[in-house]
Amino acid sequence: MYFNISNFKNILVFFGLTVSLHTLGQKPRFKDKKVATQLQNHIEYFTSEELEGRKMTTAGEYKSAQYIASQFEQIGLEPKGDEGYMQYLPIPNLRMAQAASSLKMDKEVLTLFTDFYPVSVSANNGQYRGDAINVGYGINDPGLNVNDYKDKDVKGKAVIINLDIPGGMKEHNRFMAWEGIEMRVEYAKSKGARVVLFHTTNKDLKPSGKLEMTIKHIGIPVVFVNKELTKLKAVKIDFQLSILLLSTNAHNVVGMINNKAPHTIILGAHHDHIGMGASNKEQLHPGADNNASGTAALIELAREISSKHKKYKNYNYVFVAFTASDAVISGSDFFIDSEPFYNIEPNCMINLDMLGRLDSTLKTLTLNGVGTSAGWQSAMTSTRICKRKIKYVNSTYSGVSSTDHFSFYRNGVPAIHVTTGYHNDMNTPRDNIASINYGGEAFAVRYLTKLLKKLDKAPQQQFIKTASEMELYRDLQVSLGLFPDYLYTGQGLKIAAIESNGIADKIGLKHGDIITQLGDQKIENLGEYMEKLSTFSPGTLTQIKIVRNNETKTIPLQF
Repeated sequence: MYFNISNFKNILVFFGLTVSLHTLGQKPRFKDKKVATQLQNHIEYFTSEELEGRKMTTAGEYKSAQYIASQFEQIGLEPKGDEGYMQYLPIPNLRMAQAASSLKMDKEVLTLFTDFYPVSVSANNGQYRGDAINVGYGINDPGLNVNDYKDKDVKGKAVIINLDIPGGMKEHNRFMAWEGIEMRVEYAKSKGARVVLFHTTNKDLKPSGKLEMTIKHIGIPVVFVNKELTKLKAVKIDFQLSILLLSTNAHNVVGMINNKAPHTIILGAHHDHIGMGASNKEQLHPGADNNASGTAALIELAREISSKHKKYKNYNYVFVAFTASDAVISGSDFFIDSEPFYNIEPNCMINLDMLGRLDSTLKTLTLNGVGTSAGWQSAMTSTRICKRKIKYVNSTYSGVSSTDHFSFYRNGVPAIHVTTGYHNDMNTPRDNIASINYGGEAFAVRYLTKLLKKLDKAPQQQFIKTASEMELYRDLQVSLGLFPDYLYTGQGLKIAAIESNGIADKIGLKHGDIITQLGDQKIENLGEYMEKLSTFSPGTLTQIKIVRNNETKTIPLQF
């Protein structure tokens, strides 16, 4: 699990629960002791110097994938990758328009990068010669009584679209739902358009000429023309686009237990990490908890389910070790858009991320996303485990998150994230094997086997969109870069961990601080905190009030 507050995916880190501060080893007995030993063997290999932190596309990440594949083979899983268990995920390392790209409008020849350039959502190649039809702002919305495509036949043609919206980009403008590039391109594509030419005189709206490093694209060429085209009704164009894309493979690992059932339960964990780290380039970041622990648990759950077929027979089971957790397209996104996923009917998904630091006093496991199906709560309620092992099982409702199960949630699959919690060692060299509670993780695995037995006997899970929270967190423009402590039951929001170099870190907030006010809003819980946070935009000046060691402090900040 990686967090970078510069993108939407990682702004939503606030849904993680439970911080484990006391990871003194718990002593497992009998079968749990054997599982704990297996977990330790896996984690020690994943965190070894040989794997160099398992950064995606490196030799260490490939060795990690090979090890998982060998374990899947030993267990007897059916290979479901492109080649054996391996699923190859191309990670772009260069994407740029080539000199062969050209655009001629009537008799005027435009210059690449000066007069026109492709935008990130564009297809990498394409050519077109013919009419380009001006469709104004490219909006068709019956609710707003606007149809820019009325009486215009754009099928098989290029369209010209003004990047602005009627009345300008203002907060309460009724056209703001149409502000984005992708929505207007998708609509133009649905009308049969082959090419989209954007333009604007508003310099703040002009897209960057830098292409996003992505394999996915919208399917048709999309370029920005750096000219005033508002009065142009139609024009003949001669267009060619050529974008160079170079990539290196990262590796998902996919195996299956095929019970010939109509539906499938998916278990996943990301096996990659951050290598030698961003700030300490020569220092190994082992990623013992994040996420060697989750990958080790994935292997042992596969072993358990495979060896006890009669107890897990009503569903098929797919096991996926994801890579590229912090890439533009994650390994989980890639898996969902691939043949192994197309060929199954998913029942639900369980994501194992950071399972190695069960607090030996609190003994609390957390399941995030139980609101994505009523079946989760039902299974949890009926799952029993000795209090000596797991004393409490916390849960959160929303399916929106920054971890791999979100990829499944947004594709209509009931999905949860299982964790023992965040901590300040996350994504640092301190996340090493010395901090892992192997006995505690064995107990977490035991709990999950019991939960899976309940799910195996239960009817197919029905997906629920956690819509209200989805809308709130999608609109976040800023983040403080902190992780809440959900075990705290007092007034305010208690901080469990701080993201390095985030705003919270820069203004001196610390683990254990309790936020009681943000701006003019008193904060009593996470919901109030996030609701207030959603009102801020980058650059806003405000202040935050905290309680630290029974002393109240007010600290200015700028987003």
